[in-house]
Amino acid sequence: MMRFATAFVPAYVIERLFWEARGMSVLDVIYAEIVFALTQLSLELPFGRATDRFGRKWFLVFGMVAECLSFAMLLNAYTLTAFLGAMVLAGVGAAAISGTEEAFLFETLEQVGQVERFERTVGRLNAVSLMTAGLAALIGSWLTQSTAFEFHYKISLISLMSATLVSLTLRETRLVVEESTARPLRLVWRELRTRPMLIRIFLFSVLFGTTINFIEEFWQLSMRDRGIPVTGFGLVFILIMVAQGVGNLLPALTKGSLTVNLNGMLVVFFVSVISFSLTGMASILFLFMVFLLYGQSEPMTSSLLQTYASAKERATIVSIASWLESVLIIIVGLGFGFISEWASLDIAYVYLCLVSFVLWLCVAWLSKRRE
Repeated sequence: MMRFATAFVPAYVIERLFWEARGMSVLDVIYAEIVFALTQLSLELPFGRATDRFGRKWFLVFGMVAECLSFAMLLNAYTLTAFLGAMVLAGVGAAAISGTEEAFLFETLEQVGQVERFERTVGRLNAVSLMTAGLAALIGSWLTQSTAFEFHYKISLISLMSATLVSLTLRETRLVVEESTARPLRLVWRELRTRPMLIRIFLFSVLFGTTINFIEEFWQLSMRDRGIPVTGFGLVFILIMVAQGVGNLLPALTKGSLTVNLNGMLVVFFVSVISFSLTGMASILFLFMVFLLYGQSEPMTSSLLQTYASAKERATIVSIASWLESVLIIIVGLGFGFISEWASLDIAYVYLCLVSFVLWLCVAWLSKRRE
């Protein structure tokens, strides 16, 4: 129920157009993304440690409340300052939920002795969310013919408020948390730095998440530039959701070397992103491939991180990955924004892939030296 309510957000299909109608440029959106990332960056690790220490439920509730307030603020935003304020609230909500939801699910399955179903369950839940998001996008596109963009945000706010009410009915997975068994954050970070393969898995997750973040933010503008009307955005969004949902349901790559599998997926992913940016109407096919690969990577990396983490550090481990993703968004985000203004959005995608791929090669080279 909670996944359905949080995914039924018709505003997402017209989000960039709504911002543009309120006077926000691509560079303004990048500034908002950086504010969102900075907020999440500053709160990610403290919230992750706190939820490992005090429990999961109330952090989920707090995160949902912050999301609702963010949408309420967007409804009344007409200046960059107001949009940035909404992004601060969204960052607070994302930091509170990040890692907590996965840890909550893992521990729920652990209580009933079905931990081995975690990866499959994550994939199925993601698929349900994506199908719901696709339905919301189709409805949102249809509504553009007769309603203003603000109506989409009102429906979305009601849906998120419903999810908040559902979160109040959840039952805490751990009633008692022994603080003495939790390792200090510096020791967790030190161990991560001494395990080359785990570093690659972290970076794999971060690069996928960072790249897909910018594609999710601006695909609407890319489609508009290719001559696709707003009424067709719902179909494109459904295509994206179907691709990601199918990827979520695909079996994890278990044959062959994990390093080879990670390298192969990243290469195909980056080639697909560049092909999407450099083609016309055929770009929709490459967009499908981009989200298919991203969907396949989600349950795989979630399972690896949750299996590695101890009971006292599950949310912290995922928070570290999200923290690193926020850092990378800040580092490459300004360059992405300036290139999109001076050249084009498509060239900015090429820049994003090149920077990410070079970073991957550097870390892979350093990891080999430590192995």
